[in-house]
Amino acid sequence: LGETGVGKELLAQRLHKTSGRRDGPFAVVDLSTIPENLMESELFGHEKGAFTGADRRKMGRLEVAHRGTLFLDEIGEIPRHIQTKLLRVLEDKTLVRVGGTLPVSSDFRLITATNRDLAEEVAAGRFREDLYYRLNVVPIVLPPLRERPEDIPLLAKHFLDIYSSKYGRPSRLGPSDVAWLIDYDWPGNVRELKNVIERAVLLSTGDALDLDPPSQKAASKSSLVADDPTLDELQRRYIRLILQKTGGRLSGPGGAAEILGMKRSSLYNRMRRLGLR
Repeated sequence: LGETGVGKELLAQRLHKTSGRRDGPFAVVDLSTIPENLMESELFGHEKGAFTGADRRKMGRLEVAHRGTLFLDEIGEIPRHIQTKLLRVLEDKTLVRVGGTLPVSSDFRLITATNRDLAEEVAAGRFREDLYYRLNVVPIVLPPLRERPEDIPLLAKHFLDIYSSKYGRPSRLGPSDVAWLIDYDWPGNVRELKNVIERAVLLSTGDALDLDPPSQKAASKSSLVADDPTLDELQRRYIRLILQKTGGRLSGPGGAAEILGMKRSSLYNRMRRLGLR
């Protein structure tokens, strides 16, 4: 479970590669990209002559995933009549191709992903309750990137290394870059971060990226008291601004504690009280 772009497929790949099925196939189906009239054939396969254009037998993804892992992305998009067939496969470990009559065995680990609330989909009658409980054996919730800011510098450095090598442009992240990355909300999550870093590397003119434009710095300063904040909110904004300036560094020469005239421990306690990471 998780928002778009948080890395659900990457986690599914990791689960497959560290499992006893690692030597088997890892089959991926993004259900949001498959037209409803083609979904049954894509999942279950079809026999020759099953419909116009079916000039040969085709194995479906459920059959391809035999002895491996099947990852169904955006499971909330699956129509109810196909939900029924999928439930039967999970219970019997056999499937019937479109236009066929003989059952075909298939043994796979199933991992599904969605950015929808499936419990709400069940309540609305759009998702089968029995299938929901069959899938919801081990739920894993991936938090959005904005809720795990400690991951942002590591991911940014990872993508920076990839694209610096790809485009032959040595680049580095400066303190203001890291501060900007941490302060941004990332509605597109890791996928958006990856795109931002790639674009910055492509457009960079030197060896350092500039992700914090001067206009944004000026705007952040003028917005400190623009809406008559409470004292706590004003402290929160000012400390965040100083942390942006120091790249998140609390102690040492030029650190946030020195600029604010506080001990590091006092600043840390103040940040905790104000709800700042």
